[in-house]
Amino acid sequence: MYFTNLLSLVALASAGPSSINYLHQLSAALVKPAKLVPTAQFNFAPYQVTSIALDCKRPNNKTNYSCELYFALHDPNSVRENNVTSCSCHHTWSWDGVNGSLSTTDWRTPVAGYQLCWRDDWTFFKSSVPSFEHPGNFSLEVAHTYHDDENFTVPWDYPTTIATGEVIIYEYYEGVKKHGDKICLREMGPVNATVVGILD
Repeated sequence: MYFTNLLSLVALASAGPSSINYLHQLSAALVKPAKLVPTAQFNFAPYQVTSIALDCKRPNNKTNYSCELYFALHDPNSVRENNVTSCSCHHTWSWDGVNGSLSTTDWRTPVAGYQLCWRDDWTFFKSSVPSFEHPGNFSLEVAHTYHDDENFTVPWDYPTTIATGEVIIYEYYEGVKKHGDKICLREMGPVNATVVGILD
């Protein structure tokens, strides 16, 4: 039976590298040109992460698990100006079944790097998995670039908001079969991811 217990998604702004330095570094990977905008002047609603599904499988205990993560992402902050406010994201990585997979201290080498979830011209969603301790504890980072001429002016009217959090699952399904083993988790949500930075 798949788990049905607690899932929490909490901001990692204090757990990762300095948010100011990190967001400057991240800007090159997400969107150009970019400048850091203080979040205090905005009242961003959190991203909503739903339909989380993580499967880690391997044929035998001498090989690494192949992990595959799917989740749906919704950004309520761009509803007024964009037709597309939601998307589905997908990541894969390898895990030895014992040790956590951590990125470097500046998060430049995540477990699963930024992947495009959806794109239309200058609007896009991207996501990454900065770290993975085990199927019950991994981090997410999500970003959305969208049009906003209400809070920003040309040529800075396509901001990128960034949310980051840690997924903690206390119960999940672990099975051993004749032809290998697997670890699976499912969570419908929604759970929230707090916006921790803006690039413009």
